[in-house]
Amino acid sequence: MTLPEGELRRRSRLLRDVVEPIAANVYFAPEAREAYAALGLADFGPSYFASRGGCLGQAPGEVITAAFGVFDPLLVVPAVAEAWSTTDVASMLAARERGAVASLKRILGPSPGGLERATTLLGRAAAAAPVGEGRALYSGLCSLGYPGTPLGDLWRAADLVREHRGDSHVIAWVGHGLDPVQANISTELWWRIPLRSYVRTRGWAEERIDASLADLVARGLVAGESFTPAGEALRGDIELATDRQERPILEAIGDDIDELLGILSPWCDAIMAAKGYPRDPRLMTRP
Repeated sequence: MTLPEGELRRRSRLLRDVVEPIAANVYFAPEAREAYAALGLADFGPSYFASRGGCLGQAPGEVITAAFGVFDPLLVVPAVAEAWSTTDVASMLAARERGAVASLKRILGPSPGGLERATTLLGRAAAAAPVGEGRALYSGLCSLGYPGTPLGDLWRAADLVREHRGDSHVIAWVGHGLDPVQANISTELWWRIPLRSYVRTRGWAEERIDASLADLVARGLVAGESFTPAGEALRGDIELATDRQERPILEAIGDDIDELLGILSPWCDAIMAAKGYPRDPRLMTRP
């Protein structure tokens, strides 16, 4: 099927909203933190960068910085070096999978209703997107295959869809002339959260934030602490460019989209209620 652009955008946002808490629960799961601590990694930074970036192999921090897109390399590079001096990539990936599955099992139970069907639909969607095309994290996850357990396979399929969209978003903002700091600032203004509150969590120093913000002002994209009309339009174009890149995934789901959303939405609510994922300002399409 060929989706009209308006319907493509609607479905893209809805799918993003239900996949995000399932895939990204691992970053908030105490079970994952315990698994990393057992490897000797008690701090969040080394375990986060190496566990998420481990699908690229035992890559150096510079490579993981490039794949993630929005973090200061001065934060990422030493954190990754610490991780790889403490453990190896196979152990890290096993700990990540173990923590993710244990957390989902605790919150959703071992076999939530619709599990097999949801995994089939998400897996079909993920398989429809080509490997490569500048999508490092998605392609890296493809190389890992599926864990072979019911909840593990659900999580991997959700993570594939999530990272495909994340890679697409990086491609979109780079193509529209933003640097990583400006991409973060743009996100703050798009979400209408306090300026500098999000970009700081990505490790950027105040001097770099000041310089990137000044450039956005000089380009007529930001005034004060808000987008100008031109800035709002630019970010809208970035969102549209991101959504358009998800066409293979959405058309693979096709008319089964409502069934998939119906299965996943209650799980997302349960995950957020259990504090397994924060109430997210990006969830604009759900209450």
